[in-house]
Amino acid sequence: MSSVHDTTQTGQYVPTVNVPKVAGIATALVAVNILLMLVGSYTPLADLGLILFSNYVIGIGTFVVTIGGGFWISNRGIEQDALPMAGAGVALIQFGYTLLGAAILGGFAPPALRIPALGITLVLTGLLTAGVVVLVYRTDRSFESWQTYSRGLFVAGFVAGGIGFFVAPVLMIGASVLFFLGFVADLTYEIWAVKESKYANPLRNAIGIYIAVMGVFVHILQLVLRVLSVLDN
Repeated sequence: MSSVHDTTQTGQYVPTVNVPKVAGIATALVAVNILLMLVGSYTPLADLGLILFSNYVIGIGTFVVTIGGGFWISNRGIEQDALPMAGAGVALIQFGYTLLGAAILGGFAPPALRIPALGITLVLTGLLTAGVVVLVYRTDRSFESWQTYSRGLFVAGFVAGGIGFFVAPVLMIGASVLFFLGFVADLTYEIWAVKESKYANPLRNAIGIYIAVMGVFVHILQLVLRVLSVLDN
């Protein structure tokens, strides 16, 4: 997630990026993570996730350590051509999103609603991602500044969430919206980076897109679960 981590460019520039390879890796990472979320929701991981993410401060810290830290490790591994290190970073990212997703599913969705909720969320996330791809590839506009926008939205989300946690709980809703928009902006930047061959390594491109897509996914999942719960009752 380029907004939570330090963006690092490789020293080598290539004219084009293997887009199918990037898309394939990113899709595989997302698919594995969604499956892990589902499986984790039936295990003690869901309880652990609920404990960690029920407190805003601890939850943010957990997210930054797993997702942000995982990206940092994977990026260092890519730069050093150390695949095991890159793999360890990706595994940490997968663990972080699995904890969060398992907590959301295990804490707020009965077993009968989990697979339908994941399916609906996957479709909605896919449509949003496709819309961003069309926007980026059908225009000549530069989306480089959207990395800055995403960082600003995340910072605003952290501040709003912190104030909401300690002072005005209603601001927590605003923080969630800001985080969601931050991931959308980050996804737009990452797809633009593929188009412009900003990073030479397809794995770096794929991980950036994967993190942003999963960020969008977990936010949509929470909304879908709320709607399904209302309809189920």
